[in-house]
Amino acid sequence: MKKRLAAALTAAVLALSVSFAAFAADTPSNSGAQNYNTWDAAPVASYLFENSLGGVTRLERVGSAALVEEYGPDLLLKNSLEIPMELPLWGGFFAGSRYNFFVFGQSNPVERDSVEVIRVVKYSKSWERLGQASLKGVNTSVPFFCGSLRMAESGGMLYLRTSHQMYADRAGNRSQANMTVAVRQSDMAVTDSAHQVEDVGCGYMSDSFNQFLIVDSQRHIVALDQCDDFPSRGAVISIFARPAGSTTVTAGDVTSVMVQPFPSVEGGDRRITGASLGGFGETGTKYIAAYSFDGAGVSGKNADKAAYMAVIDKETLEVETVKLSDPGVSTPQLALTDDGGYILWNRTDKAGNITDTLCVVPFDRDGAAGKMWTARASLSDCAPIFVDGQVMWYVSQGDVLTFYTLSDKELTSRQVGASFSDVKADDEMYDAVLWSVKHGYVLQESEDVFGRNTPAKRAEVVMGIWRAMGSPEPKKLETSFTDISPEDACYKAVIWAAEAGVTNGTTPTTFDPEGTLKRQDTVTFLFRAAGAETPAGRENPFSDVKSGEYYTGAILWAVDKEIARGTSTTSFSPLRSVTKCELAAFLYRWKNN
Repeated sequence: MKKRLAAALTAAVLALSVSFAAFAADTPSNSGAQNYNTWDAAPVASYLFENSLGGVTRLERVGSAALVEEYGPDLLLKNSLEIPMELPLWGGFFAGSRYNFFVFGQSNPVERDSVEVIRVVKYSKSWERLGQASLKGVNTSVPFFCGSLRMAESGGMLYLRTSHQMYADRAGNRSQANMTVAVRQSDMAVTDSAHQVEDVGCGYMSDSFNQFLIVDSQRHIVALDQCDDFPSRGAVISIFARPAGSTTVTAGDVTSVMVQPFPSVEGGDRRITGASLGGFGETGTKYIAAYSFDGAGVSGKNADKAAYMAVIDKETLEVETVKLSDPGVSTPQLALTDDGGYILWNRTDKAGNITDTLCVVPFDRDGAAGKMWTARASLSDCAPIFVDGQVMWYVSQGDVLTFYTLSDKELTSRQVGASFSDVKADDEMYDAVLWSVKHGYVLQESEDVFGRNTPAKRAEVVMGIWRAMGSPEPKKLETSFTDISPEDACYKAVIWAAEAGVTNGTTPTTFDPEGTLKRQDTVTFLFRAAGAETPAGRENPFSDVKSGEYYTGAILWAVDKEIARGTSTTSFSPLRSVTKCELAAFLYRWKNN
């Protein structure tokens, strides 16, 4: 990560453009999504990680797809796309060292071993789908049931720790438990799957309501589960016998460590443990767990829980629990740094509603907690990451996206969106510009300049149309155009546009991505992408639009659909270069009319 990014984060000048892709009527909202009260933990839907551009990538599941936004070192949006869910249930995402992985699932109410219940999909770092692993049956009626899913990797192996509702027993009861899966990344073969009650070699736990998984610096596979029943009632660490990189995870004894016991409750609902787990990791010679707990194992309410951290010595496995607050907290988050980290949580009111008072407790490499301090901020299910000396996470709330950065005793934030010096709120184009930037269809020129009158480049036009169409994959990643390459952001868009007949390029071998595009050609591209037809009986009101030209029908269609307008009542100015502002307006009207 370049120092420019660190400097930008320190200054909190996070004027990033928001790119909420078109997911039907769904809008992102992850504020407080890390919080759960009883046994209703859920798969994580929000992620942040460093990318090859020298910036960060934001990924969030929204509706039936995953929104991906890639930012460069200048913290301006460089690319956005959506990855469709391949099965109806969301499991999770993992940014590996060489590949990116998605996990999807589907229910199996008929309990057939032939039904695919979990699919692990491998993508390249440039978001090309490379393969998949399928788990069928695996004693699962509902995957990810009343739990979460987390992944770790080592030695070319991908490990998953999640939950599932199992097949019905003889009495017709369907129990919930954790499950562990090992996948070889090279060929996406499932090499091991621990999903039965007898799979004690992987730390099987009945009623595991949240799961964490890491590979530590000594190559141990280590899991943390919230368990209410068998083999014990508490927050339990499982240290696998086989080293990370092994294809088998179930063989051998697992070492279990009770982090926080949950007292038994006579006559109560045993699923209510009085706790919620928020984070697990390692620093120095310690494992660190962050959680909330009522101290008695009887309450599912935020207002009754206090914030805790557990410090586990990796050599002796001795556990030290530290109470960090009075009752009234959300599920905490764990943020690790090079020399320790932070425990973060929001206070709640007496009714258990989460407030915007963020509590921060630093700790060192030995797990020694420092003094708590507070700020105004929110948390989400986006686990904080460590970026060039600072902790960073994001919170989405509809059209508002907020990035937070934390360093020492300074927390900064910025609500990001389109606030441009060259497009004002009373401008006719304001809504179109705001919308196009938020959806990533037309990108701004700089932090506070949209580029209102800047001629749009050919690559920009094609990319805008492609993204507005949902970023469809081209049939082949090959092209006769010699002036674009796979490293170009427009590469897939141009190939798709050529395949779909949207453009033929400037010559058979050139596309001219940096060239400008005329108004007549821009609406022609839109016309072809829409598969539209010239409106019957539409008269041509423009003296500068000749009849019978390749663009004539497109212009009449665009005007009829109120996508484009003339520059006067009798002129369209077809030969004038289209501006970024006009492109935003065309796309806005096309998608919203």
